[in-house]
Amino acid sequence: MIAPDYSLFIHALAAELDLQAGPEERDALLHSVGQRIATRLPLPECETVEAFELECNALLSIARWGVVSLRLQRETRALYIELTGFPTVGSLGNPAGQWLSAFYGGVLEGWLTQLDEHVTLRLDRSVSRADQMVFLFDLGSEAPLMR
Repeated sequence: MIAPDYSLFIHALAAELDLQAGPEERDALLHSVGQRIATRLPLPECETVEAFELECNALLSIARWGVVSLRLQRETRALYIELTGFPTVGSLGNPAGQWLSAFYGGVLEGWLTQLDEHVTLRLDRSVSRADQMVFLFDLGSEAPLMR
């Protein structure tokens, strides 16, 4: 059996959700859906940034939802998570093509929470592009740095 293509339906649903709910409510809903997905696809235990990256990519590849690259910046105590190869909903979103960014933020936050890293990721719109989402996690001065 060939899987049906739902892209036309998803685009119409996304446009209608934007119209009916607005960006804030839409993002809250997509973030919750992302966290639910993270619960359904639990991440194995990870001791290092490299292991976290590998395990995220293994799970994302199941649904062909993109590839993450992590960059830990020790001097500013920040973790950058770059996502590429993700599906888009046409040009919807800000930046264009990033309508699903809140969903991905929810998935990644959910996986980090499973590792006892209670975080809030922020989409860095200044460096994100239509083909790349960059999330920032500020580790602060108290949080231990992943190895």
